[in-house]
Amino acid sequence: MKVVTSMIATVTLNPALDKTVIVPHFAVGKTNRVQVKYVDPGGKGINVAKVLKQLGSPVIATGFLAGNNGRYISEALASRDILTDFVYLTGETRVNLKIIDPVSGMETEINEPGFLIADEHLKQFKQKTRELAERCSVMVFSGSLPPGVPPDTYAALIRIAKGCGTKTILDTSGEALEIGLGAGPDLIKPNRAEVQELLQIRVEKEKDLIDAARRLLAMGTGTVVISLGAAGALAASGDRMIRARPPSIKTGSTVGAGDSMVAAFAYAMMKNLSLGEALRLATAASTATATVDGSGVGDFQLIQEFLPQVELEELH
Repeated sequence: MKVVTSMIATVTLNPALDKTVIVPHFAVGKTNRVQVKYVDPGGKGINVAKVLKQLGSPVIATGFLAGNNGRYISEALASRDILTDFVYLTGETRVNLKIIDPVSGMETEINEPGFLIADEHLKQFKQKTRELAERCSVMVFSGSLPPGVPPDTYAALIRIAKGCGTKTILDTSGEALEIGLGAGPDLIKPNRAEVQELLQIRVEKEKDLIDAARRLLAMGTGTVVISLGAAGALAASGDRMIRARPPSIKTGSTVGAGDSMVAAFAYAMMKNLSLGEALRLATAASTATATVDGSGVGDFQLIQEFLPQVELEELH
């Protein structure tokens, strides 16, 4: 029998060491001098874990790690009192580089593909998923799949977790999202671009957004959250649809803003909050993270500060 706990597990199959550099007047093809550099454990599920820790939720981060970068990530998470249970591989964990030019306001991302996963490692991780699902109330599956991993991997992991009575959240894109939807995750959180790619439509007007949410619900998920960057988000579940608009802020970095939204929904799912309460918290968390430089996340105090400033509108 499953023991119900308040623990949330975040799954990052393709983690990264996030390096952010500040380069005023960044010029392609020339020598650029770095002003400031941030180095953080990264990957979407790991970002989710960092925000859940800020929200006071028990959380355990899992996935694959390798090499010196992997050890750095593990130690950095431990220093934040975040529990970890990774499968360790040979090779090296990838590095994601973000170049921010504060003069032009442009952000340039250079992301490595990640390590190769053997069938035996994937089999080992499916067993780990089953073990964690028995201990956790919610499992969050986030980010891209490493090279060589079948596109139905998230679908298979979601079915394992659901078989243990655990609620599931999927935040990925492309074929992994399309196939993953067939496993019936409790919640998905695509952004506008991911929705357009998946449904092969343009999402420009509010009506397009509403129609897209309805189509995604019909594809098998319980709740759809479409993130819209500085414009907020739309959440749909059953016959309810709510639009959230965040307060205006001075943006530090957009890294992890969407992951903060996912973390807040995982927390809300664990706490059985209403759709409106969850969306308000998620929008506040995303806004808080967007004010932070580098790949850091908004802290609890900042999230609480933004909560009353989020505007919600029930759509009919």
